[in-house]
Amino acid sequence: MGKQIRPVTIGLLLLLTISLISINPVLADDGSSNGSTGRGSSITPIFTFNSYIDIVPDTTPLNEPLAIDQSVNVPLTIQYSTDVPPNFLGFLGSSIKNLIIFGSVVAPRQKISLEVINKPTWADINIADKDILVDIPFKGSPSTRETTLVLSPYEEAPAQPYTITIRASCERIGRVNGFNISSDIVFTPSFVPTISITPENPTRTVGPREIVNFKIIVKNEANKKTRVIPDIVGNHKGWNPTINPPFHDIPSGGEATFVFSVYSPYNFGWHNDIETFQIDFTAQIFPIRKDAPVGGPYSIYLRVNNYGFSVPGFELVVFTIALVGVAFITKRRSH
Repeated sequence: MGKQIRPVTIGLLLLLTISLISINPVLADDGSSNGSTGRGSSITPIFTFNSYIDIVPDTTPLNEPLAIDQSVNVPLTIQYSTDVPPNFLGFLGSSIKNLIIFGSVVAPRQKISLEVINKPTWADINIADKDILVDIPFKGSPSTRETTLVLSPYEEAPAQPYTITIRASCERIGRVNGFNISSDIVFTPSFVPTISITPENPTRTVGPREIVNFKIIVKNEANKKTRVIPDIVGNHKGWNPTINPPFHDIPSGGEATFVFSVYSPYNFGWHNDIETFQIDFTAQIFPIRKDAPVGGPYSIYLRVNNYGFSVPGFELVVFTIALVGVAFITKRRSH
């Protein structure tokens, strides 16, 4: 009785194998990754399996703003899994099973492609391994690979959060469908407190009791809105130096104007007399953040010199002599 069943069983298995192979989607694949057969094909696979990809970034290095022109490595863990049952068609042997599931006698490896979406022009962003190969696992035994995302913001990078997207995808292999997934990663370039300062006519010539106004143009070359604060250094008795306004909040790439004013004292008039004023400027991120770096101080020097020889009270002496001279001439003429 058993001897009569055995040939029939083997024949049924062979018939099943031939049937499964004859409708293998690889033979009519249009290259799509969603598990469907080619367009226009009347062949529809009896069954397919699903692929799954997980992207697990270690964002610890991104908890702080990224230094400019320095590379930061973000570890990426890529996990690939399927829902192919571990014992599926195990009675057929691995070669026939692989032929039915994957379309080849030897089980192939799956290629997972990685790319960065929304890559900004102000940063160098790359993935160390753009394509990784993994074994195609059975359900419950995912394949895992490690790679690295490398970020390096340039000097012009804005000091504000930015989101990039990591996309991972794989193609269909035999009856195992393709898959794609995206994962967002947020990072913030650090603040670079940089300004340029241009005083108009930094050296002036004045006489006693003259008001002098120096126009100072400040350009924000930082990568975010910046508060610029001036400070007059030293004690200039008798000059009453002032600078207005007390600060400017300047957008990135913008300019603002400060006016420094002095009133020359009465005794300013000795030959080659010069007064020098130092003004220090600091730059900090705005809105103000305590943990942000402060740029500066950036110093400029403004100078005031006199017209030439002058002695305090000299004008009064000359005027007195002139009056005496006029009186003397008038008196002589009267005689």
